[in-house]
Amino acid sequence: MLNAADYFNALFKNTQVNGIVIMDMDGMIKQVNDAFTKAYGYTTQDLQSKFYGVLFTEKDRTLLKPEIELNMTIREGSSTDENYIVHKDGTLLWVTGESVLVKDETHTGIVKIIHNIHAQKQLERYLLASNELLNDLFDSVKSGLLLLDGRLRVIRANSAFLKIFDCSTAVVEGSKIREIPNAFWSEQEVRNDIRTVITKGHALKKEYVVGNDKSNFSKIQITSKLLNSEDNAERRLLLVIKKL
Repeated sequence: MLNAADYFNALFKNTQVNGIVIMDMDGMIKQVNDAFTKAYGYTTQDLQSKFYGVLFTEKDRTLLKPEIELNMTIREGSSTDENYIVHKDGTLLWVTGESVLVKDETHTGIVKIIHNIHAQKQLERYLLASNELLNDLFDSVKSGLLLLDGRLRVIRANSAFLKIFDCSTAVVEGSKIREIPNAFWSEQEVRNDIRTVITKGHALKKEYVVGNDKSNFSKIQITSKLLNSEDNAERRLLLVIKKL
């Protein structure tokens, strides 16, 4: 029977999509897997004993993003990020990753699992730049969609959103969440959950009950997606609402 270490070794060796970086507690790289080498060009020999911040852009290093991520991983046991990795050839590739604190009886270290989402990010940018196409997509999607800016003010909501929340009129662009004409959006729990997505970058996927009347209520699921420009100047938050 395989133990946990055997499973990890097989994952490290055989995964084709997720790059894996093993680091010590100071963020010094000890090993990368073949999937990481194929995606980003670096071998273990290229990076061994180097601070993993070498993979970040100069701007992110100036903002101390590697150090902040490392500190959060050690403090909380894990952290997530979504930013550029600098390929060995200098190309910038947008990735999402999770760093996990790993301990056993004798060793402590950090494992960072990285997934390339560059193509997805390019599509998001295209959608953000193409308002006409974005409008068409909003109107054709059957799930409720609510697009918010970085200050959590409404950019737009689609017709499915209005139907789910019994809004008789369109949600006013620039309005605050609590000004959406349904009591659900005034609840502190909902607003706190959404604020956490923006401030901490934690993805939201949670079920809620809409309506206080026991004879007239429904269950919904809200999923979040942060849409970032390269410099985060146009950060937006897309909420997808499904009736259950």
